[in-house]
Amino acid sequence: MKIQDIMKILEKDMKVAIFSTVDEDGQPHARPINIGVANEDGVFFMTSPKTNFYKQLQGNPKIAITGFLEEDYLIQVIRIEGTIRKLGKDKLQEVLADNPYIDQVYPDEADRQSVQVFQLYEGEGFYHSLTQGHKYTFEIGK
Repeated sequence: MKIQDIMKILEKDMKVAIFSTVDEDGQPHARPINIGVANEDGVFFMTSPKTNFYKQLQGNPKIAITGFLEEDYLIQVIRIEGTIRKLGKDKLQEVLADNPYIDQVYPDEADRQSVQVFQLYEGEGFYHSLTQGHKYTFEIGK
């Protein structure tokens, strides 16, 4: 399986994944985040500067992403561990384009316009079909 196929599953089928970070005390934190865009250039997502997630991303650029999808017989897991960078407003419209949760997460237009885009631009990933036994590793940005 090619990286393009794996990233399409992450973006179009899973849509939301668990993003894990650590805070300034080294304590782990995990939360569901919408996958804005996922392709061979990485994973693009957004958050507001008002969130603890944002502060953790600024304090430590290392994150882990885990997506899970169960459809009938097929169970798929995608894990990526890597390094992020802040893109700011770059790609914001693209990341917002298919986000069905934006109105609920950021109901205020001012909050929506304050969000910043981040990119996981370098890392290692693992795809596993739990029911079929398929396993693939892939790299982003190396």
